[in-house]
Amino acid sequence: MKSEVRSQKPENGNRKVNTQTFGFRFSVFWLLTVVFCLLCSAFGLGCGKTAVTGKPKLPADLANRFNAERAWHDMERVVGFGPRPSGSEALTHTAAYIMEQLRAASLQVEEEAFTTNTPRGPIAFKNIIARTRPDCPPRFIIAGHYDTKWFPKIKFVGANDGGSSTAALLEIARVLAGQPVDAWIVWFDGEEAIQEYSEKDGLVGSTHLVRRLFAEKKLGQIQAVVILDMVGDKRFQLTLPKPERWSAPVRQQALIAAATLGLRDYAMLLNYPMVDDHSPFDWNHVPAIDLIDFDYGNIPHQNNFWHTELDTLDKCSPTSLRIASQIALELVRRLEYYKWPMK
Repeated sequence: MKSEVRSQKPENGNRKVNTQTFGFRFSVFWLLTVVFCLLCSAFGLGCGKTAVTGKPKLPADLANRFNAERAWHDMERVVGFGPRPSGSEALTHTAAYIMEQLRAASLQVEEEAFTTNTPRGPIAFKNIIARTRPDCPPRFIIAGHYDTKWFPKIKFVGANDGGSSTAALLEIARVLAGQPVDAWIVWFDGEEAIQEYSEKDGLVGSTHLVRRLFAEKKLGQIQAVVILDMVGDKRFQLTLPKPERWSAPVRQQALIAAATLGLRDYAMLLNYPMVDDHSPFDWNHVPAIDLIDFDYGNIPHQNNFWHTELDTLDKCSPTSLRIASQIALELVRRLEYYKWPMK
């Protein structure tokens, strides 16, 4: 799963920006289109890229709307499905539960299904995407993984590692439902490497989405990607990895967001990078941050519960889900104030 050693960047790692511009012949249709866009902007109906003037801002108490007890209930349900490696029946049940909850919150849900070769052979994967504003490209992506690592010899239920991000994102989605922000909340499949991270192993779902957004010319429209991972540990302490230079401002804003909420003591900075679902975005010059507690265990700095049968609900806490998710929500609220894209 997570690693302090960076895997090789994808061959198409350098994002290309299409700078071609197109002329338009003036017509009644074009005039009506301009008028419509101006009206949308004035009333805050357009997408974040164009609807800046008069656009409603996210509420100041956004972070406090996170319901930790409801998130904890989601986590109990998810962990109750048992081990959930990619391609398993248990992960199928998990996906169904996620989509059921999203539809109950009146969010548009997309299933992004695909099959990829892995060290275990071809596996069917499925990303789940909830959109706060269905017709808009993602200005923000808030994401994490919902699969657990495949272990053939132990019962790995992944309460913290897979369960916590799944549950936190569900409640974040409920908080953002109906809010004036162009956000995609994404549950990635296949984050866990079967053997070790490589071009053909691990980060499957996030890599797939990056390639899709690149093909659709939407990658450059993303202002920030916020990943949540391993955010349930009772001994909670975010360990923010060293970012690429284009992601450094997002990490700085995360610290300010934490301080604003009185949660700064829960965030520390690492002086090395980490491979996780933020990496495919970071490698393609999309500002991204990994909100992760990579010190999971009862012995400080030993991470001795990680990827073991000890990763169970009794090691986790709804308070931790709340802290990480509130920082994520306040971060997005702060970033939403900045006009995007920058000129």
